[in-house]
Amino acid sequence: MPASPAGPGAQDGSATVELAAAIPLLVAVTIAMVGLLGLARDQVLAQGAAREGARQAAIGGDRASAVAAARAALPAGRSCRVAVTSAGAGRVGVRVELPVHLPFGVPLVTVRATAVAALEPGPPPTRPPGR
Repeated sequence: MPASPAGPGAQDGSATVELAAAIPLLVAVTIAMVGLLGLARDQVLAQGAAREGARQAAIGGDRASAVAAARAALPAGRSCRVAVTSAGAGRVGVRVELPVHLPFGVPLVTVRATAVAALEPGPPPTRPPGR
């Protein structure tokens, strides 16, 4: 039998070439995963802000205090849109929209969350002096 033209060390560099080709793909997948985690985090932030705004509106606060409560539930300096609306008889709704920047030049994505709360009966609570 003739000897094989490819000797025992002929494929030594193939693993290195395959790894070099796979590294950019792994980096891209990792960046995409981080972007999706950021998107999920922003969805949770928007939902929490909407709940805080609805709670404030439900206890008798005006629209301005409900918007302020929703904005206070977000990280400082975070841009958002907050809308307070009537959600039927005896209910109030708050909608929060957060713009989200994703990697790879993906166009701006807006995360939206809405919360509805029943209006509390009676007069709004009074704040203690000095607050």
